[in-house]
Order: sequence, then C-alpha cells, then structure tokens
Amino acid sequence: MFKHNPYEVNLRGRDFRLWDVSSIALRFFFRRFFSKRRLKKSYKKLHRGSGVHLLLYCMRGPSIPNALPRDYKYFTSIVGSTSAVPTAAVVNGLEGSLNTMDDWWTNNNQGLGRVGMHFSQHACITSLSDDPSTSRSRDVIHSLICGGQTQ
Repeated sequence: MFKHNPYEVNLRGRDFRLWDVSSIALRFFFRRFFSKRRLKKSYKKLHRGSGVHLLLYCMRGPSIPNALPRDYKYFTSIVGSTSAVPTAAVVNGLEGSLNTMDDWWTNNNQGLGRVGMHFSQHACITSLSDDPSTSRSRDVIHSLICGGQTQ
C-alpha cells in the first residue's frame, strides 16, 4: 500500500514538515496505477496547503537498480506536473564502498543523466550511527533542507 507520513522537525531554528513517501515503481500495474493517482492527489493537496519547497529523492547506493529510472519518472511525472520545485538526490548506503561517499556522485551523475534522472542538488550520506561520517551527513542534509548548497 502507498504511504506518506509527515514529520515535524526543527533545523537551525526553523520549522519544517518533511514527508516520507513510499516508492511506487516496484508495484504491480494496477497497484502502481492507483498509488500514482493517490500520490498525485496528495501532492496537489500539499502544494495548495503550506506549499512544497524541496523534494528529496532518496535512493540506496552503491548500485543503480533497473527500476530506479522508472521510479524517478513516475515521481517526476506527478510532482513535475504541479510546479517547478527543485529535486535533490540523496544517496545512502555508500559506507565503505569508496574513498569518500561523494565519489559515488562523481562516478554516477552522468549515468543518471543518461537515463533521464536530473537533480538540482545532491547529498551522499550515511545513516549508520557508528559511522565516523554520520555527523557530516547530518550537517549535509540539514544544509540541503535549510537552503544551503550541498556537495
């Protein structure tokens, strides 16, 4: 079932409502069709309400599954039809696979573009609590959400 859950957060003294939206691409055709309709309806309602200022498209690295471009196209066909809200890529699951997590973006950005996935910004992060990069990852995400430039 398609789900979307709001989370109220305060970052750097500013209040934000973050929405976690489940993926729709890996569903069977009819479930995907109805999920897509629900997502479009929910997104339009959000956009009319308090507005949508940034979309974070989260994906798990280090590999790019075949379904990822299709999922992105579903996502952007819905949210892109309402406004020109910037979409930032957030890549997780890169722990220990490269010299730095940002190397993933350097190595894969052009490939994402070739399959039609384009982003205004990006963040390569870890969410493992015992990883030495966790603090940096938190700062990168906060900066991205609060409007700062991210690498």
